[in-house]
Amino acid sequence: MRKTYNKEQVTYMKAKALLETLEEKEKEMEADFVKGLNIVNEDGSVPTRTWAIDDDEIAEKAIDDFGKIEEESGLWAEILSAKEALKAAEENLIQYALSIIPFKKEREILTRAAKGNLKCREQILESVLKLDVSTVKR
Repeated sequence: MRKTYNKEQVTYMKAKALLETLEEKEKEMEADFVKGLNIVNEDGSVPTRTWAIDDDEIAEKAIDDFGKIEEESGLWAEILSAKEALKAAEENLIQYALSIIPFKKEREILTRAAKGNLKCREQILESVLKLDVSTVKR
């Protein structure tokens, strides 16, 4: 049987996938940048991230230089936009999850918990993403 998703679930999953894709692109871009610097740490390892460079002076310059490249390419703006979209999609999905709780007392308790408890928010998200919305009566 095929699982049915609603608008909030789909929007959240797409926003999360986009952010993950952009962050992976950023990681690859940074690895290529650091590789081009031909840096070898004191222990013989070759860093793949700017923050993994042992020499603090070189690391700071590399971080600044890569930050400029990332901004100029537009990738940083895309990542920030994707983070905002994910944040909004997450909030909408949590509100949907809370709205389908049939008991008022439990809904009120979870609504308060979802505002200030990250672990609770994660559990609500995990549960609502498993939900087949065709089984929910509104």
